[in-house]
Amino acid sequence: NFDQTQTAIAGWRKILAVMDIRSEVVEPVDGVTLPAGPLAIEAQGVRYSYADGKQALRGVDLVVEAGAHVAIVGETGCGKTTFAKLLTRLADPDGGVILLGGVDLRRVAPESRRSAVRMVPQDGLLFEGTLADNVAYGRSGATRRDVEDALEALELSDWVRSLPRGLDTQVGQRGQALSVGEAQLVALARAQIAEPAILILDEATSAVDPATEKVLAGALERISAGRTTVTIAHRLSTAEAADLVFVFDEGRVVETGAHDALVAQEGTYAALYRSWLGNTRADAIAGDARR
Repeated sequence: NFDQTQTAIAGWRKILAVMDIRSEVVEPVDGVTLPAGPLAIEAQGVRYSYADGKQALRGVDLVVEAGAHVAIVGETGCGKTTFAKLLTRLADPDGGVILLGGVDLRRVAPESRRSAVRMVPQDGLLFEGTLADNVAYGRSGATRRDVEDALEALELSDWVRSLPRGLDTQVGQRGQALSVGEAQLVALARAQIAEPAILILDEATSAVDPATEKVLAGALERISAGRTTVTIAHRLSTAEAADLVFVFDEGRVVETGAHDALVAQEGTYAALYRSWLGNTRADAIAGDARR
């Protein structure tokens, strides 16, 4: 069928494009093992450009204390997600350095980095298989008991029991058998099982039903406890609750401070805040109209 042929060709072109991407990361021969516990993060003059020449980061400087909960905010395309990817070493900066616990990220042993730093993306990135399989994927050699412990630590056991087959529930390709919020819960449990020192959350913006949103909020609070947490914030409440907010604009950190102080400055963050308030009111009005 012509439609299937077109789809197959498009898919094959995407595969070829991925195969053409050069590997930017060279792992160290004798890598450093990061210490246990929450770690400080420091970025010094971090720059990064994509292959098409687009400069995403133009000299980012910031410091996150060990155990702090910080938010990174900014308009779409400001560089905040690119910075999060560099923190997980999906790529290396073109210039500058990122330090974790005082150690250059490029000198950290890959096993130590994967254990210490975990990112939970917006879409959850689930794989076809059972819920238990997807949670266990977070740590090599994880047992079913480890999976149960991770879910219990996040107080998600009742939610799992509510599913048709509990831990053996099939999540479907890319988690399509679950709701957006439920897929996020599985992704959080996968991060929890690794017991990372640094947690990076790319906050979901998709609609979540009220019941799941309440469970999700509790799980986020519990997984962040005792860890350095960096949230790419898309919600007003997340930025308000953070210890510190970093405001990105055109690849730079243009403002840093607590929520109240930044609002009072009447700068970039204050403008974002007003936009958030407007959207929040509009969502509330739309919700009332639907009811």
